[in-house]
Amino acid sequence: MRTYLLFSGLLILASVSNLAVAQTTQPSLTTPIAAPLPTDTLRLTLAEAEQQFLNTNFQLLAQKFNITAAQAQEVQARLFANPEVSVERNAYNPYNHRLFETVEDRKQWVASYQQLLLLGGKRRKNVEYQRIGTEIEGHNFNDLVRTLHYELRSNFVKLYYDQQTLGVYQRQREALQRTLTIYQAQLEKGNVSLKEVVRLKAALFSLESERKELVNDISEYQATLNLLLGNRPPRTLQPSLPTAAASNLRLESFPLAQALEIARESRPDLRAAEAINRQEQQNLRVQKALAVPDLTVGGLYDFNGSVGKNYTGLTVGVPLPLFNRNQGNIKLAEAQIKASEQALNQQATQVETEVAEAYAKAAEAERLASSFPNAYFTDFNKLFDGVLISYQRKAISTLEFLDFLESYKDNMVQLNDARAEQLNAFENLNQNLGRRVFAW
Repeated sequence: MRTYLLFSGLLILASVSNLAVAQTTQPSLTTPIAAPLPTDTLRLTLAEAEQQFLNTNFQLLAQKFNITAAQAQEVQARLFANPEVSVERNAYNPYNHRLFETVEDRKQWVASYQQLLLLGGKRRKNVEYQRIGTEIEGHNFNDLVRTLHYELRSNFVKLYYDQQTLGVYQRQREALQRTLTIYQAQLEKGNVSLKEVVRLKAALFSLESERKELVNDISEYQATLNLLLGNRPPRTLQPSLPTAAASNLRLESFPLAQALEIARESRPDLRAAEAINRQEQQNLRVQKALAVPDLTVGGLYDFNGSVGKNYTGLTVGVPLPLFNRNQGNIKLAEAQIKASEQALNQQATQVETEVAEAYAKAAEAERLASSFPNAYFTDFNKLFDGVLISYQRKAISTLEFLDFLESYKDNMVQLNDARAEQLNAFENLNQNLGRRVFAW
């Protein structure tokens, strides 16, 4: 029915083209009418938003400190144990009740030095364990960047196209308001029926309800972007995208097998899972090394000991591994290796599943967007003013006029949604690949 009315409208437009030209005083609605922007509006391109995001996002800044903390643990693991020095002095002589005896043959003091030597490669293995921990934190940081970057770009695109859609609603609302004003005046003169005026009011009310939901969505995107950009206080954002942003987004030369291979190499969460598995294997080496007794060496000097004056000795100590050979921690480390292997398999499967799903969505979004040629909607924009004038001249009925407005709005909204979905579908594919393969 709507298609039939659309072609009827085209015929009407052709028949009243001379009348439309003659109406030079009639305001043109070819350009969408938008409300004036607030004075604190921030106009920014996607590249500008990304740069600000990397510099001011609080989550990213906080995550960087996790890397610093891991690096500090790595530095700590490289340090050697401190030597221990002790000095002993006789403080009281019970025979003459003197404190800190000073008589040469009665004075006694002992000095000792001890150094712990780690055996079994404990220090080296622990350093490697902490180094892998630093690597894991780096992968976690990259994964957070990947996740938040996608959130930034997808909300940027949604905000841009929803603001374009808001212009469509604004244009239709302006048309209905102007027409309602004219018909209200004609109703008072008895030239139109009350039924037509009521239909126009109902259509305007329905449009306002839909517009309210759209404005609420825009407010949510604004809030999300302000949070991601670290804007304090929040600002009204006016995003800008290139006209042909989606022109190069094609899957024809990018098979799914290639996408899966790139994801296996590039996904930071998968790299982190692999590093965790390597760290658990390294932890087993550390625990086995801890079962090896450590050696304590040192020296002793006794000024006036029982064996004579100026006694100098060498001390060597080692614990006997009779009971505690770190058996429990070794078994725990072996179990953690098996658990990390299963977690790695799960993560690899999840990556492949997510890539396949994102690939299918990108293909469908590309197909849908390609079914909306720009010329098709250019015809709608050309037809809009002509149909409005025709209705005001009573060349078409109220039902036909409202049906055309609804068709115009629905198709323009679908166009903006299709373009936004195409960009976000390919951005989602980029995110799941872990690398920017499709640039726009």
